[in-house]
Amino acid sequence: MLRKEGAVLLTLTAVITPLQAASGQGRRDKGPFAPAEMIPERPARCHEIEDMIRSVPSPSGLDRIDFSAVGTLTLVYFDGVLAYIGICNEPDAKVLCVTYATNDLKIGDTVTVTGSYRKMAANYVVLDPCLTSRPEP
Repeated sequence: MLRKEGAVLLTLTAVITPLQAASGQGRRDKGPFAPAEMIPERPARCHEIEDMIRSVPSPSGLDRIDFSAVGTLTLVYFDGVLAYIGICNEPDAKVLCVTYATNDLKIGDTVTVTGSYRKMAANYVVLDPCLTSRPEP
């Protein structure tokens, strides 16, 4: 029984590894962008965002890329349906994360936001839908 499970695991690993490489997981650039539903290798910091998004347009149609950034909260607002979480402030690019809950986040907290990327202006990104998390130490 153990041999059969080992063979299945080895086969799955052989199939999944090339798929992860092709889809962006395990990328060498370790950047803040990733294909849809993949976790970016490294979130961008506030002072890096404007340069990183300079040559990346918003996807069109059904295309989607995900983006991740880490910074200090500058906006936490809940309208009863959606939560708006903002990080970074001028002179850095601003990032707005549209999600469903504030999760007791407060202005001044440091968070990582990851979601579907839309570039609204040279220094403004909206991630919708988006997830927030506290960075690991």
